[in-house]
Amino acid sequence: MAIFDAAGRAAAAGETVHGELLAFFDFLDAPTRVHQGWGPLAAGGFVWRGIGEIGSVSDIEAAVGGQAPPVTFSLSAVGDEIREDVKNARERVKGRACTVHLQFFNPDTLQAIGNPYLVYRGIMDRLVHQAPDANNRTAQLTAETKFARRGLPPFGSLTDRDQQRRHPGDTGLFMVPAMQNRRRPWNPALPEK
Repeated sequence: MAIFDAAGRAAAAGETVHGELLAFFDFLDAPTRVHQGWGPLAAGGFVWRGIGEIGSVSDIEAAVGGQAPPVTFSLSAVGDEIREDVKNARERVKGRACTVHLQFFNPDTLQAIGNPYLVYRGIMDRLVHQAPDANNRTAQLTAETKFARRGLPPFGSLTDRDQQRRHPGDTGLFMVPAMQNRRRPWNPALPEK
């Protein structure tokens, strides 16, 4: 078993290795694979279409401290056809998968080195369209990780008062204020220390 993958071996051999972000969007009508360069790029068994400078990806942050920061994909110089996609985003986009990979390749031959590394896996959320004038149109797609707190009700909190408002008579959260900063054994027969 080799210590380095193909990209590591190429870099260790002194070859110049470049990296490229690859993005996959599982749109309902037409799943799409793009990269930030120009022209087609064959990697991971697929052909990725280059979008050049008209596309960008926001910073991809790790989910730390219970937060799942969204990732925004932007596409500028889009045509008027994006309007239909925005109107039908609830059916075609929302809740569908998207991924971002990092692919290393040889800049001279444009041959992929090794397999793509998965950098981000998310669920597409909102697609918005902005047109400040007739010549400048942009589309922004936000995605969240599966760790986003989708299970919580909007504007809700884990308090007995909120639980009683939503489900009268439910006593599942009645001891939450009393339990803060206390150690409670799983077995009630055990004494607290």
